[in-house]
Amino acid sequence: MTETVVGSGLPSVTEADVDALIARSDAPEWLAERRWTAWRTYVAMDLPDPGDEEWRRTDVRAMRFDGARLAMAAMPLADDAAARDGSLAGQLVQRDADVVAVQLDPELAARGVILCDLHTAAREHEELLKRYLSDAVRPSEWKFVALNAALWSGGCFLYVPKGVEIALPVQLSTSVSADGLAAFPHTIIVAEPNSRVIFVDETQSPDGGPLSPQPPLPLGEKGSAGFVSGAVEIYAGDGAKVDYYSINRWGGSVNNFNTVRAILGRDAEVLTMAAGIGSKVTKMRIDAEMPNAGARVTLLGVTFGDGSQHFDYNTLQNHVGKSTISDLQFKSALTDSASLVWYGITRINETAGGSEANQTSRNLLLSEHAKASPIPILEIKAHDVSKCSHGATAGPVDENELFYLEARAIPRTVAERMLVEGYFASVVDRIPNVALRSRIMTAMLAKAGGGSGTLSYDDVLSA
Repeated sequence: MTETVVGSGLPSVTEADVDALIARSDAPEWLAERRWTAWRTYVAMDLPDPGDEEWRRTDVRAMRFDGARLAMAAMPLADDAAARDGSLAGQLVQRDADVVAVQLDPELAARGVILCDLHTAAREHEELLKRYLSDAVRPSEWKFVALNAALWSGGCFLYVPKGVEIALPVQLSTSVSADGLAAFPHTIIVAEPNSRVIFVDETQSPDGGPLSPQPPLPLGEKGSAGFVSGAVEIYAGDGAKVDYYSINRWGGSVNNFNTVRAILGRDAEVLTMAAGIGSKVTKMRIDAEMPNAGARVTLLGVTFGDGSQHFDYNTLQNHVGKSTISDLQFKSALTDSASLVWYGITRINETAGGSEANQTSRNLLLSEHAKASPIPILEIKAHDVSKCSHGATAGPVDENELFYLEARAIPRTVAERMLVEGYFASVVDRIPNVALRSRIMTAMLAKAGGGSGTLSYDDVLSA
C-alpha cells in the first residue's frame, strides 16, 4: 500500500519511496525495519510549534516543499575522474542519492581504517553500523530527522581504530545535480580511543559555487526549491581528537536542515567548524555532549549571508562529566536583507564540577536591512564551576575604520572586504590545519565579492 503524507512535510515523498530504497540497496532485515520505524515516526509527528523558543524565528510551518522531488541514483565516476588527491588521506564523493567514488590511503586501510558508504557498512561492518547508526541523532527528535532516518541514501561511514592518527584530512563531498531535489545525507564518524582524524564535509548544488551565487527565493515561495535533511554523528572515544569542518555551499534555492552531534569520551577533544555560505534557509543544530571527565570541545562558526538568506543555528554545550571544557565562537557578516539567529545553550549539570565554558557570538551588519538575533543561554547547576562566560553583539561596520582605509584611496567596497577578512580572522585562525584555514577564508571572501589576499593591512600601511 502506498500512502501519501497529507499536511506538513514533503508531499511528494511516500512510503513507496522507502520500499524502493530498501529494495535498491538490498538492505538487511534489521536496517529495513529501522527505516520503516523511522517512516512511521515521520508520518506521526507534526512540525515544530512556531511558538517554541528554538523555532519561533524560523517558522518551518510557513515553508512549502511541494516541488521537492527525491534525488535519484547517480552513475559512478570513471577511474580517471576519481584520481586520488594527494592532499587528502581519503575521499568519499556523493552525487544525488549515491556515493560515486571512494578513495582511502592503502596504508590506512591496512591499519584498519574504514571509509565507505552506509550501504556497504551495513553489509560488511554490520555490528559497527548497528551500534552507531542513529544513536547520537535519533529519529524521534523531530519530523525531518525521522525522514532522514527513513530515506538516507549513500552516506558516509568513517571508522578510525584505537591509536591510529590520520595526519591528512578525510573529505566528504556531497552534491545534487539539479534544482528542486530532496537529499538526505547521513554521516557517521567513529574515532576509537587515542585516535586522531580531520574530517571535511563540503556540500554543493548547481548554483552554490562561491563565485556564482544566485539570489535566493523568498520564504514560502513555490518553485524548484531544494530540500536537505542531514545528520552527522560523531563518536570520539577516550583521548581521541576529532576535527569536523562543515562547509555549506548549497545553492540559493535550497532549504537546508542539519543536525550535528558529537559524543565525547574521557579526555576526548572535538573541534567543529560551521562555515555558512550557501542555501536559502539553513536551520542547523550543533550539539556537544560531554558525559565523561576531561572532555574538551571547541565550536567555531563563520557565516556570510546576502540576498534574503536566513541562517538559524542552535548550539548546545552539555557538560556532564567533571572538569569538562567548552568554548564557542561564532561570527557572521550579513548584507542586503540577510538574517541570522544563534540560540546557544551552555548547560553545566550538577555532576560537572570544575568545568569551564564560554560562548561568544559577534555579528557584523553591512546593510541597514540585515538582521542578527544572538541569544546566549546559561544553565548552571553545579556550585563549583571553574569559569563560565558569554557575550553577544550585533552592529554595523566601524565608520572610523572605514574612513581610515578610504582616506588612503581604498574604495569603500574593498575596504569593507578588508574589514570582513580581519573580522573573520580571529575565528578562522583557530583552525589548526593551514590549508583549511586558507580554503575557508577564501570561500568566505569570495562570497563577499573579493578574495583572500586581495589587499592586506600590511599593504595599506606600507602605501
